This record gives sequence, C-alpha cells and structure tokens, in this order.
Amino acid sequence: MNPDLEVDTEALRRAASDVSATGARVTAAAAEEPPPPAVPRWATTDAALLAAEAASHQLTMIGADVDETARRIRAAAADYELADARAVTRLRLTR
Repeated sequence: MNPDLEVDTEALRRAASDVSATGARVTAAAAEEPPPPAVPRWATTDAALLAAEAASHQLTMIGADVDETARRIRAAAADYELADARAVTRLRLTR
C-alpha cells in the first residue's frame, strides 16, 4: 500500500465547473416549460399542468443538488491545497 495521496486540484476545479454547468442546464430546463394551450380546454389539462409543475419543481431541486455537488468538489480541492500547505510548512520546520 502506498501512503502517498496525490490530488490534482486543478482537475477537481475543472470538474466542479463542468458539474456546475450541468446543474445550471438542468435548472434552466425547468424554466423552459411551454405554455399550455388555451383552447380547447381538455379534461386532462389540470392534471397535465400539475404534472408539469411537479416535474419543474423536481428539475429545480435536482439542479440545486448538482450545483451543491460542484460546491463540495471545490471545497474538497481547497481543503487538499490547505493540507498540502500545512504539510509543506511542517516539513520545512523539521529541516
């Protein structure tokens, strides 16, 4: 087992950016619902509107969750960099 751990923080940040962009696209998709036709008023129109509203709400929540994942990836990258900086300081003090 190799105790060394290498983390490419720049790659993590690029991944977080891609994940964030995906979250934004999902959230934007929720806002792009077409308006329901006014006529003829079908018996299923109200049910369809409720289903569309529920789907829109779910997409908004999924987009927010994906964006939260991107935030956590960025935080992990920052934490790795901070840990590396502390390790460098400790190693310099031992020399």
